[in-house]
Amino acid sequence: MKTTTALTILTACIAAVFTANAAPKSSAPFEKALSDAEMVASLSPAWSVHRTSGQSMGEFFGDNSLILVQQAELADVRVGMMIVYRSASGELISHKVVAHNGTSVQTMGVANWKADPEPVTGDMIIGTVFGVFHSAGAPAGPVYASNGSVVPTTLCKTF
Repeated sequence: MKTTTALTILTACIAAVFTANAAPKSSAPFEKALSDAEMVASLSPAWSVHRTSGQSMGEFFGDNSLILVQQAELADVRVGMMIVYRSASGELISHKVVAHNGTSVQTMGVANWKADPEPVTGDMIIGTVFGVFHSAGAPAGPVYASNGSVVPTTLCKTF
């Protein structure tokens, strides 16, 4: 009996760990979320919409969320902000800033166990995340904006 109880508690704890950082979802159709995100982004030429892929941003955003990104310089970035940057390998990545030394920032996915392997310098920064649109799902493959251009995919990855 005690073994069964202990096993039940252990199973519940493991399930809690794997679901605690699950990205939020919405009942809104993806097309509506994209339309709304584009409407907000159209208010400033410094704002853009990105689709996300991955789970490293935990409860903030994950697969197929739409994030609003404001262009930013290194001097605009503070610890605690979420940024989008282009890695040395060319991938767009969105993670949280955990350290800033004046010449670069260190980033990390909120659901990750360790910081990203490379410092992010000013020339790598695309911008800061200032809004998130969640939806019930998304189409497979590329997502196209209303003007026909491909919505950039930003990775929420684990290194």
